[in-house]
Amino acid sequence: MNGTDRKRGREFGIGLLIDVVAYLVAFGVGVVPFLFIENIFAAVAAFTATATAVLFIVTVAFKDVSIYDPYWSVAPPVMLLAAMIKYSLWDVNAILLLVVIGIWSFRLTANWLLTYKGLGHEDWRYASYREKYSPVVFQLISLVGLQFVPTIVVYAGLVGGLFAAQRPDFAPLSVIGIVVMLGAVFLAFMADRAIHSFLREHKGEGRTCNVSVWKYSRHPNYLGEMSFWTGLYLYFVAVCPEIWYKGLGFLTIIALFLTVSIPLMERHNEARRVDYAEYKATTSMLLLLPPRKKKGGD
Repeated sequence: MNGTDRKRGREFGIGLLIDVVAYLVAFGVGVVPFLFIENIFAAVAAFTATATAVLFIVTVAFKDVSIYDPYWSVAPPVMLLAAMIKYSLWDVNAILLLVVIGIWSFRLTANWLLTYKGLGHEDWRYASYREKYSPVVFQLISLVGLQFVPTIVVYAGLVGGLFAAQRPDFAPLSVIGIVVMLGAVFLAFMADRAIHSFLREHKGEGRTCNVSVWKYSRHPNYLGEMSFWTGLYLYFVAVCPEIWYKGLGFLTIIALFLTVSIPLMERHNEARRVDYAEYKATTSMLLLLPPRKKKGGD
């Protein structure tokens, strides 16, 4: 191992340790208001809001907003498990949801870990905001837009699951939700596997991944994520059909991907990949569809 590899190893190890400690502290502090609030939805909201506030302080202290990145995948199973323990929710719906959400969380967190480079290696989106705005404005953007907005929409997506977890009886139609959620995890896994393999093979070439599921969608990973939360809503509707409207918060997640994540990634790829314009012209933005023929081509 050369000096560069050793340095990267140290950055990875130190950064991961800081992240783990930060999350343990954030969740530990979040438990305090959670324990003193009776209503399950208010308690979980207070838990995740407090934990996010703690993480924001950590990101300011270490000048690295990417410390927040795994919160999206780590927090939901923690919130659900905390609610199960506090409110003694050990019926079939709660257990099934915890298992499926746990599988989703493991896949997404593992993918984050696979791409993690250590403390100080901020996501390109955060780095661009930090460069563009003054420190005060940037921290306001970080607090509201980069951390609390994702926290709020994930909580909104989980609300249906919290309703379903409180019902003791399993609804057969919930199987549809389980299938959609697991299918979404598998799709995202296929997308991760394909793009990591492609980038290893074509590192530094500025080429667009157009193999496996990426041949049919420019954002199959986002499609998998959106499909997972849709599946959670379908599970909720099957168990709680009379309050179907109370789980529509998952639509905020769909909106976040469609209006923020996908447009940002599109512009980023257009600027970095020489063949992206051609790929964009022949490949569906989101849904898995057969590639379109080139205009004027075969």
